[in-house]
Amino acid sequence: MRNLSLSLLSGLLLAFAWPEIGVFPVLFFAFVPLLMLEDKAKSGSVVFGYSYLSFLIFNIITTYWVWNATPVGSIFAFLVNSLLMALAFYVFHKIKKATTDRLGYLAFVVCWLSFEYLHLNWDLSWPWLTLGNGFANAVDLVQWYEFTGVLGGSFWVLLMNILLFKVVQAKDRKKVIFLPFLVLLLPLFISHHLFLEANTKGEQALKVLIVQPNIDPYTDKFSVGYEQQLLDFIALAKTELTQETELLIGPETALQEGIWENKIEATYSVRAFRELQIEYPNLNILVGSSTYKMFGHGEQKSTTARQIRNEKVYYDAYNSAIFIPDTGSVQVYHKTKLVPGAEKTPFPKLLDKLASVMLDLGGVSGSLASDNKVHQFHVGSKVITPLICYESIYGDLQKGNTSLIAIITNDGWWKNTAGYKQHFEYARLRAIEQRKTIVRSANTGISGVINAKGEVLQSTNWDEEICIAAAVSLNNETTFYSKFGDYIGRLSVFVAFMLMITSFVKGRVRK
Repeated sequence: MRNLSLSLLSGLLLAFAWPEIGVFPVLFFAFVPLLMLEDKAKSGSVVFGYSYLSFLIFNIITTYWVWNATPVGSIFAFLVNSLLMALAFYVFHKIKKATTDRLGYLAFVVCWLSFEYLHLNWDLSWPWLTLGNGFANAVDLVQWYEFTGVLGGSFWVLLMNILLFKVVQAKDRKKVIFLPFLVLLLPLFISHHLFLEANTKGEQALKVLIVQPNIDPYTDKFSVGYEQQLLDFIALAKTELTQETELLIGPETALQEGIWENKIEATYSVRAFRELQIEYPNLNILVGSSTYKMFGHGEQKSTTARQIRNEKVYYDAYNSAIFIPDTGSVQVYHKTKLVPGAEKTPFPKLLDKLASVMLDLGGVSGSLASDNKVHQFHVGSKVITPLICYESIYGDLQKGNTSLIAIITNDGWWKNTAGYKQHFEYARLRAIEQRKTIVRSANTGISGVINAKGEVLQSTNWDEEICIAAAVSLNNETTFYSKFGDYIGRLSVFVAFMLMITSFVKGRVRK
């Protein structure tokens, strides 16, 4: 009963520390019950089993909303994500038992950070619950993410949990309470200083119009023709467009027309936008769409190629951002971070047969293609970096210098739940990491403008058809994190590997 109580308590504490579910300070002691359980556990199987229960509770309560888009996919995500977390905790336990307490608690930190880093960079990538994301609605406390990214926040959380666990264990707590206070307060002072010093004015400004068309992805998307949806989008935009507007942004899946990239200028959607640009000659347009690229005769097919039924013709499908400049040809960016299960089949050689049961989250079911790196668009001398939906969870953008980050998404799949709110809050962390203004267009959910401090300047409501006009501040600043990315994760993987070798050698010596 003690182990069960501690397991349940940790799971609930982790869950109710999460943005839009609970309050972030709980993160600092959410692992303490599990650490107490691990300290007295007699076997690794006990540690693994009870930690798995904790993490399953954590996953279900914080990401329950995935069920609305894909019931099968949500169950898979709950089970697998909890398994990976439990494995990280189990490895820490084994290293601790084979070495010393000091090396063991170091292993707790680096094994967890290694898990989070892995979860950013493999086929089953699902970094939604990276611990550093827990501060997404308390951005004034983590301004130092411009140096560390969210993994720095994870390190802070893990270290605080170890120190508070040591306080609980101590006979004379007055002697050990100082260090946790120091570790808690020092980052807060640094963050306060950075918050005051951060420049949000910028050297340039860009006049932007963000459109939230509010199309229900389960009904209106398919019942209303793509021509009418586009006309409604343009009519909504015209309510706020001016001759000074430089950039019009529409959400992911804004265009429902099937667009072949080799004939893109001739499509109905592009021609309609070109007519709009005649009325507004300074206007550049960025919108989301599903696009297709056909393979020429004799051209080698990709692994994601699809065949047109009853024909020997193959093509790739993409989740794309289409950029229509005021002068020059249409440009296309293909989403690089695809949603496992919904947009791509992870480990396709093993799991291709399961792809058919995963629900499409927008665009085309099955494995989409992603054959280019992150693309940047130019509005005069201003550089715009597009991110499509799920990509905005990833801080390590590695996209070179940029003036503005534009996120286009369709959060309507999750309905009116915590999901779309968390997704918007995570964008605030991206603004701090890169020290860039972010403009965000959601089909429905939350569209808005976020400054380089992560402050929300303008935002919309759920289920609202609306436009936001803003003159957003731009800068060409490059942060430490934008240069070096997730170096904390890479270092953690190395240290974790060395600790595993050490524990293995010590185990062999004992035998």
